[in-house]
Amino acid sequence: MGKSIIVDGISKKFRIHHQEEKKGVRRGVLGRILKGGASKEASSDEDFWALRDISFDVEHGERMAIVGRNGAGKSTLLKILSRVMSPTEGRIEIRGRLSSLLEVGTGFHPELTGRENVYLNGALLGMSRNEVRKKFDAIVDFAEVERFLDTPVKRYSSGMYVRLAFAVSAFLEPDIVVLDEVLSVGDARFQQKSYAKMRELASQGRTVLFVSHSMSAVKDLCETAILIEHGRIKQKTRVDDAIGDYMRHAMHVDGANMPLETDQIDLLAMHVTQGGRKNPNFNFEGDLPINIELIYQVKESLRDFRMGFYIKSVFGEIISRVLLADRAPDMESVEPGTYRAKAQIPASFLVAGDYVLEVHSSQFGVRDFFASNALQPFRIGRPTLFNLQHEREQTFGHVYLQPQWQLERISD
Repeated sequence: MGKSIIVDGISKKFRIHHQEEKKGVRRGVLGRILKGGASKEASSDEDFWALRDISFDVEHGERMAIVGRNGAGKSTLLKILSRVMSPTEGRIEIRGRLSSLLEVGTGFHPELTGRENVYLNGALLGMSRNEVRKKFDAIVDFAEVERFLDTPVKRYSSGMYVRLAFAVSAFLEPDIVVLDEVLSVGDARFQQKSYAKMRELASQGRTVLFVSHSMSAVKDLCETAILIEHGRIKQKTRVDDAIGDYMRHAMHVDGANMPLETDQIDLLAMHVTQGGRKNPNFNFEGDLPINIELIYQVKESLRDFRMGFYIKSVFGEIISRVLLADRAPDMESVEPGTYRAKAQIPASFLVAGDYVLEVHSSQFGVRDFFASNALQPFRIGRPTLFNLQHEREQTFGHVYLQPQWQLERISD
């Protein structure tokens, strides 16, 4: 297929200025004004590397996400790829015409009208006026700004601005489209329309680079991803794996620390095993059941008592709730003592991927005892019960449904 983008050893350094406050001296601009003269504060500078030694390739027609927490370096990387800024070290190679939409306000002249900005952007992409004219009606229809075409864009709402900017980026036939979080400004209907358009672009052989904090949008749109942490990247991987790594870091989920103590109940231990063995990495086979054991001490008589666990996706969605009182109402009342509760996640139940086990203990309508402190991430491997010949097939949904299919041939 060939490569659309080659990034080789990119690093970006910024110079950060620090103002050191001396004792008894007001700090900053206000302090200088109130003192009536120049500040005598000491100052110093330091180097800040926003990116360090970034290398990856993007294939022609690939839909790739760049994910990471705020300040990780995602936007800096996209600005370098869009040639808004230059790298301190390394090189990039762009093969084809690139259109970028980095933030609201990028690429449009505020004093020009919507109509004029469409033609201006076409010219910047190297298109003739006649080529832009052929796409003009489709751009306006998609952006839904026909009434305001001859209004300066500085008077547009942020939603109108993004709709027109995205339509320009998508319809002026770029080889590569770069998007940085901007679609979050649009309403839900426009977001869905935009995602559909990006999938269409990729199906036509265009390359899409996408940055978003919406992991559901990343999962829906992209096939591959890179995760940036502190200006460095992990290797490019399947989008599900990158999302799992990102969400584990974003949630600060390293595993529940026992015991967890409250005035009414202590969670003494949580054991998650498979095949009678503990797994310190919490990586489990999809073909075998997973055993859950909770050991807890109740310190006083409790009514409306709930004890059990939630299975959640890394996005925080509840996949299943498993509480003792759900099937046994008599367990809503509990007396002081130490208890052991056992349950099992069935074999071949969860689709391969990353999940979170959250212990839940509460008095219904009164209090949650552990809130979100009892969390344990775990990973399910790919089961073999289905004829899953293609790697991507395992990423759809959360659970495997095993209906009793009946197949009948009714004609030749």
